[in-house]
Amino acid sequence: MPIILDLLYREYCRARLAEMRKQLLIAAERFEALEADYLLSDQSDDEKAAHRKAGRGAPN
Repeated sequence: MPIILDLLYREYCRARLAEMRKQLLIAAERFEALEADYLLSDQSDDEKAAHRKAGRGAPN
Protein backbone atom coordinates (compact mmCIF):
# COMPACT_ATOMS: atom_id res chain seq x y z
CA MET A 1 0.00 0.00 0.00
CA PRO A 2 2.72 2.60 0.77
CA ILE A 3 4.21 1.96 -2.69
CA ILE A 4 0.91 2.88 -4.36
CA LEU A 5 0.58 6.05 -2.29
CA ASP A 6 4.16 6.99 -3.11
CA LEU A 7 3.52 6.47 -6.81
CA LEU A 8 0.31 8.53 -6.71
CA TYR A 9 2.06 11.33 -4.82
CA ARG A 10 4.93 11.41 -7.34
CA GLU A 11 2.48 11.57 -10.25
CA TYR A 12 0.55 14.35 -8.54
CA CYS A 13 3.74 16.33 -7.98
CA ARG A 14 4.87 15.77 -11.57
CA ALA A 15 1.51 16.97 -12.92
CA ARG A 16 1.51 19.99 -10.60
CA LEU A 17 5.01 20.99 -11.68
CA ALA A 18 4.04 20.68 -15.34
CA GLU A 19 1.02 22.91 -14.72
CA MET A 20 3.16 25.50 -12.92
CA ARG A 21 5.72 25.52 -15.74
CA LYS A 22 2.93 26.00 -18.28
CA GLN A 23 1.55 28.95 -16.30
CA LEU A 24 5.00 30.52 -16.11
CA LEU A 25 5.46 30.17 -19.87
CA ILE A 26 2.08 31.76 -20.50
CA ALA A 27 2.90 34.61 -18.12
CA ALA A 28 6.26 35.15 -19.84
CA GLU A 29 4.61 35.25 -23.28
CA ARG A 30 2.07 37.79 -22.07
CA PHE A 31 4.82 39.93 -20.57
CA GLU A 32 6.81 39.83 -23.81
CA ALA A 33 3.72 40.78 -25.81
CA LEU A 34 2.97 43.70 -23.50
CA GLU A 35 6.58 44.82 -23.64
CA ALA A 36 6.60 44.64 -27.44
CA ASP A 37 3.39 46.69 -27.63
CA TYR A 38 4.90 49.25 -25.28
CA LEU A 39 8.09 49.49 -27.33
CA LEU A 40 6.14 49.84 -30.58
CA SER A 41 4.02 52.66 -29.17
CA ASP A 42 7.17 54.32 -27.84
CA GLN A 43 8.77 54.20 -31.28
CA SER A 44 5.70 55.63 -33.01
CA ASP A 45 5.61 58.51 -30.49
CA ASP A 46 9.30 59.21 -31.17
CA GLU A 47 8.66 59.21 -34.93
CA LYS A 48 5.76 61.65 -34.56
CA ALA A 49 7.90 63.96 -32.45
CA ALA A 50 10.71 63.84 -35.02
CA HIS A 51 8.28 64.73 -37.82
CA ARG A 52 6.89 67.65 -35.80
CA LYS A 53 10.42 68.95 -35.18
CA ALA A 54 11.19 68.74 -38.88
CA GLY A 55 8.02 70.71 -39.63
CA ARG A 56 6.43 67.96 -41.66
CA GLY A 57 3.56 67.16 -39.32
CA ALA A 58 2.69 63.74 -37.99
CA PRO A 59 2.75 60.82 -40.46
CA ASN A 60 -0.46 58.92 -41.14
